[in-house]
Amino acid sequence: MSSWTKELDDATILATRSGWWHILLFYLLCGLAAIPTSFLVFSQVFTNASPEHWCAPPPELKVLNLEDQLYRNLTVPGKHGVYETCSAYNVDSEEFYTVLHRLIDRSKPSNTTHYKEKPETIPVSIIKEAILSVRSEEPKPCRHGWTFSSELYKRTLVTEYLLVCDKDWLPRTSNSLFWVGSIFGNLFFGWMSDRYGRRPTILLMIFLEVPISIATSFSGNYWIYSGLRILCGLFFPALYQLPFILALELMPPAKRTNAGIVVGMLFATGMCLLAAVAYAIRDWFHLSLATSLPFVLLYGYFWILPESPRWLVGRGRIADAERVFINIAKKNGISLPRGFLITLHKKVKDEEMQEDRLLIVPNGNTVNSDRRISNMITFKPDFIKVTDASEDNEAHIILNLNNDVNDKEDLSNVRVNESQMYESNRDINQEQTLKVPMSTLRRKSIQIVNRLLSHEDDEDILASKIIDDQNSEGDCEASPMDVFRYPNIRKKFFILTFNWVSLGIAYNSLSYNTPNLGVNDYLAFFIGGAVELPSYFIAWRCIERYGRRWVFFSFMTIGGFACLCCALVSEEWPWITVSLAMLGRLSAAASFAVFYVQIGELLPTVLRAQAMGAASFISGIGLLACPYIVYLAVIFRSLPLIIIGVLSLLAGFASLFLPETLNRPLPQTLGDGELFGRNFKIFSCVPPSDDES
Repeated sequence: MSSWTKELDDATILATRSGWWHILLFYLLCGLAAIPTSFLVFSQVFTNASPEHWCAPPPELKVLNLEDQLYRNLTVPGKHGVYETCSAYNVDSEEFYTVLHRLIDRSKPSNTTHYKEKPETIPVSIIKEAILSVRSEEPKPCRHGWTFSSELYKRTLVTEYLLVCDKDWLPRTSNSLFWVGSIFGNLFFGWMSDRYGRRPTILLMIFLEVPISIATSFSGNYWIYSGLRILCGLFFPALYQLPFILALELMPPAKRTNAGIVVGMLFATGMCLLAAVAYAIRDWFHLSLATSLPFVLLYGYFWILPESPRWLVGRGRIADAERVFINIAKKNGISLPRGFLITLHKKVKDEEMQEDRLLIVPNGNTVNSDRRISNMITFKPDFIKVTDASEDNEAHIILNLNNDVNDKEDLSNVRVNESQMYESNRDINQEQTLKVPMSTLRRKSIQIVNRLLSHEDDEDILASKIIDDQNSEGDCEASPMDVFRYPNIRKKFFILTFNWVSLGIAYNSLSYNTPNLGVNDYLAFFIGGAVELPSYFIAWRCIERYGRRWVFFSFMTIGGFACLCCALVSEEWPWITVSLAMLGRLSAAASFAVFYVQIGELLPTVLRAQAMGAASFISGIGLLACPYIVYLAVIFRSLPLIIIGVLSLLAGFASLFLPETLNRPLPQTLGDGELFGRNFKIFSCVPPSDDES
């Protein structure tokens, strides 16, 4: 039984062999996955930034117009240019002015009246002497608030709501809560994508994410802001993954690698753009608006976004999948006839039957062959999924199938015959009956979504029904639990999940760790995004030649060793630490590009979005630790980089237990996914394109 893998690859090639529309659509999908999400997740690096700060002077001393830097030097404990942020020597204002007046009278009695009328003109030397003589012997907690440096930031959420010292946990917690939202969003949108389709799920995310992102600018207080950020987290990384999955499923085999690489390059471009915008604005409110309001334009995707043909075939909707290919081909200036997908399917089935006959000799004995026939399902799940019959209302769809629809029938005849069959199905003597169990609520919901997002009339729906019923190879519906039913799929899922957790912590911690590198925040963040651009190009060239496994292993181990080496660098040489951290960032970005291609190619279509959502759910739990890993820099500046390095090395070695996916077709069904890479060798290299994995 064919799983439509070859037919869909051939159909994609036919629909995209010329023209520009599929290229434009590809970049629009990649841009949707990359630019808004990079702004969404990393804007909080700047909006939640904590500028340099120290204890503010008593309000009574502000009339002296004393420079902030001078007051800090006099009252804040410090060593080697590093000052305390939450304690200072206390200065009693009454005692200070008593001593100050005595010093003034002693130095220049004639100017006493003048200084009282214009205290800002008092000599700095006298003020310094008065402060040093009255300040407390031991530092004490800040009593009058904090003074924030405006050198890098004019206003952030930290400066507006004084989220420092005993409240410094709030920004870290807010960053973590963002990932809490993403944990549950991954599960929901992954399930919705595999149940209702890629297109309605992506459109729903756009419709909800844009206004919620804009609303964060008008939060009013930090708790409302944190709540809105949790809601924003629902859409990341699902908004990153699903357009990528759709681009992967729309591209011909030779171009699939481009999807992960282009998404990564655009994501890095978005980070560089974010650094530039943040540097130009330097105010959290206007930055929040600048990184959310322009994405109202994303509502235009409603008119250009197609459904995934692979998902449609997986749901048994052959006619709808064919219509997607025909529409893409038409916009590319290519004419594909109605019924071409069925013709391809029949051709592939005939070829498979012919190959099967060649394996049988005249005396009835079979020829021994190492070739594994793709449609021979030789696996057994660890346990059998039991369907509760009481949950489904069984509907009997009675179809007269005497007159099969073949490639030469006119579409109008199909519509007339279908209408007649439905009108007379209770009066005629049927020869075949198709019995389809269904859940009324589930099917009704799917029908409503399809009708809302499609422009088909009733005749089109009836005609499509005939094609689907006669050519669907069975219900390819899958649930997240199917990941655990099949041992090979289960093993790959666990390894991919561990790699995702390790890589996610490494990449995001390196991004959030930018302020701890000892250089300008904007410059370090921009460099971090800039070094990612060549990393994707390098990864692109490497995985096309050397495959996915060994390239991922190489990048992760290089990045891991680079981060570990930071522990050997003195804090007096910050640019060496920056260089090593950027090498780790480059390797992590390249690894992510390889990983997204690899995970999309290892998981079957019927389970791809749900399995990626489940893996991302677990990864999201790990990402909750990122802000706290970064905070460990207060103990030792390189400690976060050491943790990142260890995780990177572990993920690199774990990747060697996954099969190679280069030159392999995308698995379509659960059977394809279970057979894929079942017997690979751990030290194997890239197989030729005509061998089975």
